[in-house]
Amino acid sequence: MESSHVFLLFLVLSVSLFTLLYCYKRGEKAIKTFLNSNTNISILYNKNKISFINNVGLEFFSFSSVDEFNKNYADLSQLFITDKECIDKYTYGQKWFKRAKDEKKYIKVKLLSKKDNMSHYFNINVSKIKRSNQYLVTFNDITLLESTKVTMVEKSENDTLTNIYNRVKFNEVLDFMIYKANKHDFKFSIILLDIDHFKAINDNYGHNVGDKVLVELSRLINMNLRTNDTFARWGGEEFVVISELTNLNEVTILASRLRKIVDDFSFTDIGKMTCSFGVTEFKIGDTQSLIFERVDKALYEAKYNGRNQVVRK
Repeated sequence: MESSHVFLLFLVLSVSLFTLLYCYKRGEKAIKTFLNSNTNISILYNKNKISFINNVGLEFFSFSSVDEFNKNYADLSQLFITDKECIDKYTYGQKWFKRAKDEKKYIKVKLLSKKDNMSHYFNINVSKIKRSNQYLVTFNDITLLESTKVTMVEKSENDTLTNIYNRVKFNEVLDFMIYKANKHDFKFSIILLDIDHFKAINDNYGHNVGDKVLVELSRLINMNLRTNDTFARWGGEEFVVISELTNLNEVTILASRLRKIVDDFSFTDIGKMTCSFGVTEFKIGDTQSLIFERVDKALYEAKYNGRNQVVRK
């Protein structure tokens, strides 16, 4: 081949390569410009490494560039916060991106914003960029949606006055406790308590004060229970507690301590008041009806015998 032809071929190939690189660079620049106008956190992954974070993401994580981010973190999963229904750094580790990409999994994460120092919830979406080795990872902020969902759940499960569990939620928890007790030899006990002479409080001070007493009592009892105890308003001035991993002797000690705490406390508008307590433990073969029939009899005896005391069955 003549040298002129070789030179011409080299020139054509060089121009073609330059054109391809120029087009690629222009395309990449256009993508990054578009992503910087996006209101969601947008990240480009190339060969399982972050190659670009848009301005919203950099501001959220408080970094000036993707290079600075990569110097501080080996992977984005290190920033995932553990929360219910959310993946964290232990769920898939650095393979979270591969799982989201390959399995098209719905992934929810919780991240802390350095901008407002608040936690945000995100739904992650992964898509392949055409004619490229890069993947676009978009973090759609669903914080408001999650907050609304939590509020709806709380309204369905919580007593509107005292903001502790209501009877419906308590029955749901009790069903699960009975199931665990029957299947796994899991022990638990129940406390049923009732305000003494509550009708007189309403008659003498009015129903608004009566409501305030219920709220104060709820907070007082709740402060003196363990985190794994379930506390609910059973109805009116009656409250109920599921005490996990306690037998009859242990739950009697707990109820006696609660009785004294209430007896010693001075309520805002009425001063002193007392409560009566009935306690029982789960027995093999118990249903909701049987266990409540027993604890209700114990509470009735506490009332009948003079109030402000604990009776066990």
